[in-house]
Amino acid sequence: MTNTPLRDGVLRLLEAVRNEEWSFERALSDAEREDLGTEQQPAIKQLVAKASAERRAATRELQKAMAGEVADDCADPPMTDVGTWTAVQRDAHEAMTELFDALQRIDEERLAADAGPGRNHPQYAWRDVLNYGVRGPVLAYAEWHHRAGRTVEALAMLGRWYEAARGSGLPTKVLSDASYDLACGLARAGRLDEAMRYLPDAFTYNDRGAVPVLKAWAREDPDLAPLAARPDFRSLVAAT
Repeated sequence: MTNTPLRDGVLRLLEAVRNEEWSFERALSDAEREDLGTEQQPAIKQLVAKASAERRAATRELQKAMAGEVADDCADPPMTDVGTWTAVQRDAHEAMTELFDALQRIDEERLAADAGPGRNHPQYAWRDVLNYGVRGPVLAYAEWHHRAGRTVEALAMLGRWYEAARGSGLPTKVLSDASYDLACGLARAGRLDEAMRYLPDAFTYNDRGAVPVLKAWAREDPDLAPLAARPDFRSLVAAT
């Protein structure tokens, strides 16, 4: 058994999402990879570029944690102009390498800590890295597929995120996140019974203090709106 389970688990999930990004090289046409998109509907290369910016923000937060400074929750970087698909992939490699290096240098105690400002429940440094380096990009890529009418691909990506989370060896909070995300994708696709098979785990595997916050979020989440009239959903999220 490793003595760095947090670091190892985060690294495994970062590798998994990077493989997703490389798969676009094989699965998409040149036109799809080089599409410019819009501010409202970013193209895939814009989403990969945004993931790189978020990973650099996560790297900076780890560096602050190592220096004993208060983090600022990896403030979401703005969308910027991007170059060619090749340039975007090169930059993604560099951003991931920088984040890997920071993870190799930080210790488990700091990864387990809540290095950010005071909140009603802890977020943990390792989870901040995952939210910006893995979960955010996966959700963006799944949304991109969904907008293009590729429901199967969108759900497959969320399913791979769920399975990777299950096998990561990280605390169960990551499985809470992945269960919630998969339930949202299934509900959005109209597969409501399947969504309700996964959604309860989002609360079961979460920190006790975070459950009321997540239930309040679920009651207002537009992705879960198709479930709103179901008694099992209303009971689960304490809807009145």
